[in-house]
Amino acid sequence: MKFAIMSDVHSNLYALEAVLKDISNRGVDNIYCTGDLVGYGPRPNEVIELIKISQIPTVMGNYDDAIGNMRFICGCDYKDEKSLLLGEQSIAWTKENTSNVNRKWLSELPGELRLSVADYKILLVHGSPRAMNEYLHEGTDEGYLNDLLSENKANILICGHTHIPYIKKLSNGYIINTGSVGKPKHGKPNSTYVIVEISSSDGIKAEILEVAYNYEKTAEEIEKCGLPTDFAEAIRNGGSDKRAFIYR
Repeated sequence: MKFAIMSDVHSNLYALEAVLKDISNRGVDNIYCTGDLVGYGPRPNEVIELIKISQIPTVMGNYDDAIGNMRFICGCDYKDEKSLLLGEQSIAWTKENTSNVNRKWLSELPGELRLSVADYKILLVHGSPRAMNEYLHEGTDEGYLNDLLSENKANILICGHTHIPYIKKLSNGYIINTGSVGKPKHGKPNSTYVIVEISSSDGIKAEILEVAYNYEKTAEEIEKCGLPTDFAEAIRNGGSDKRAFIYR
């Protein structure tokens, strides 16, 4: 089985369209998404509709939860007062500009997806199996990551939330972070996603892919629609400005 996984679209329609186009040329059997379809970007409804039309199984991210359930906060890790204010503006704008139908759809997303491929048990979550807003970084303690695999009876744990992709082999299995389609933080504005191929004979093969798209078009829409200009700069710099890492 060969499948694609993506995450953290964050209302960036043009990035999502580019990634789906790239995936269509890769011969995959399925596509999955580990959440955070909305927030920060200018096209929440269009992103949700494209995910629906494409019939992509999606788990709930902390932003999906916040907008779908009309919460005041998204469970993000804000480092200072400015970041908190920006997060509040993002939540307020996205609530106002996401339809009732789509908010309801977000509120009904599952917290996890489980797959069985060959002899491998795969768990898809947004942040971690313990909390949708927990960050599993590449440098997270390996003992902790192995415990997560063991306690969830998974050989492969796939997540997002950090917006920085990685593939990590551990004694108990693999942790795969897909990075971000719509708000990358790996130092370039390109979208990232992961393709995983599993077979009984060859085991697991996983690859991080980058996709270029017209990010300036998204940045200009952000500036015109009333969202903070900081979000447009984060799209342009791909996280190379450390301030882009503050709000997630």
